[in-house]
Amino acid sequence: MKNSLSRRNFLATAAAAVPLGVMSAQAASAAEAAPGKTSTSDRIVDVHIHFDAKDPNFIDNFLKVSDKLNLTGCILTPFQHRKVVADAARKHPAQIIPIGFVELDAADAAQQVKELHDLGYRGLGELENPKKAFVDRSYDPVYELANQYSWIILFHTGIVMREVFDQPEDVSSGRMRPVHLEEIARRFPKLTVLGAHCGNPEYEWAAEVSRWNPNVFFDVSGSTLQKMRGRLNHFQDIFWWTGVGQDTATPNNDPSAFIKLVFGSDTYLARIEAVVGMYRALFDACDVPEATRKMILGGTMAQFLGLPA
Repeated sequence: MKNSLSRRNFLATAAAAVPLGVMSAQAASAAEAAPGKTSTSDRIVDVHIHFDAKDPNFIDNFLKVSDKLNLTGCILTPFQHRKVVADAARKHPAQIIPIGFVELDAADAAQQVKELHDLGYRGLGELENPKKAFVDRSYDPVYELANQYSWIILFHTGIVMREVFDQPEDVSSGRMRPVHLEEIARRFPKLTVLGAHCGNPEYEWAAEVSRWNPNVFFDVSGSTLQKMRGRLNHFQDIFWWTGVGQDTATPNNDPSAFIKLVFGSDTYLARIEAVVGMYRALFDACDVPEATRKMILGGTMAQFLGLPA
């Protein structure tokens, strides 16, 4: 978010360079068949939409996409823009879920969390680029408040792109490994812990952490569905325990290992529909049951957020 070559700019550019039509026949047809607005039972809940302060019409533009796709967006909002999104969420509660971003290392991070709660925010995210590992105890005041509020927290997990190439920066993907979410989920059981990017490339760690922690889920936003477009069925080896038995509670008692995924786009508004198509290509490649697909695309998060059925 620091310069024009943001992670989302990079991914959108990369995606444009690889048209959906050359992914695979599955991916292309799925993208073309992305949903129109039908009913609340087909609601898509996108856990990973960044508020774009550079777009003065962002809220209106988002609402157009929301109407078209029957989509509710968790709008990840920098603290300085908190009131804009809070006001929009009050006007459009079925379409906008306000999620606040705070710097974990800020001296007043806990106070910011309290203010976000007072404004009606429902969680935090996308937490990223901490100066210490996500599990460092200095971050506990933030997590304790979020746990008290029974919030969702979306953490960046896995590789993080370089935003500054000619200056030193204090950023490390190792501080944001998916395995860290296990400790957070266990210590703060009222949290719903979401990991962005499924730990790319540590997918197996992400999956195993989600398997044993009922309050942990991952999205597959970012470059993963692009780079694995020719081998999406490999995810059956990562989310492997379908039919073996799930030892922790799952939404709707769903027995599929893929129930531990949720939908996140992390892209321009205009490309969310294409990411829906990429998720559907993943579903087809891995024979994900229809009921589980609906939960991934929206049902799971609708339950957590108390959205209409």
